[in-house]
Amino acid sequence: MNRQRVVYATVSTGLAVWLVNTAAGQLPDQRFDHLLARGPLRLFRAPNWRFFGPNPGVSDMHLLYRDITGDTAAPWKEIEAVPDRPWYGLVWNAGNRAPKVVFDALGVILKAANESSADLPHIVCSPGYRLMQRYLTTQIPHESGADHTQFMMLQGHRERGDQYAVQPMFASEHIPLPPPSAAAAAW
Repeated sequence: MNRQRVVYATVSTGLAVWLVNTAAGQLPDQRFDHLLARGPLRLFRAPNWRFFGPNPGVSDMHLLYRDITGDTAAPWKEIEAVPDRPWYGLVWNAGNRAPKVVFDALGVILKAANESSADLPHIVCSPGYRLMQRYLTTQIPHESGADHTQFMMLQGHRERGDQYAVQPMFASEHIPLPPPSAAAAAW
């Protein structure tokens, strides 16, 4: 019976130390960071929200595409990057890999655009653009007869109240679509 109390006390103390350590690591002023990085408490170091800082994401990225048949462009359609998550998604969410790749590719395109002062030939050579080009031409359904497609990135964020502001970030060139048989063989 005495051994059970020791185990219970040890586990309870460990969880309490972990809770206090986690709470101290979340403080925005970083007052306790030097204590948490040294000594016996370094074993209980927990990730903190500042991992996503110093500028956490406050906007949404929207990916739109349209098909072009001859000289006629269809209306823009949004590609849903994040499908609804299953109930077990908190623990196992393997389906999150593809949307993450698309999101990262969009980030690479924006970075290339910023570094090259929006020089389109430089952006088109970036890995993110090539990945998006292949994704659009092989994984997205297109209207029959369409010979080109185009994608656009929009950034949206909440303003005061319920207003949602949208700002265009990048629009691609017209991307040629392969014939239907070639698109199926590409993957």
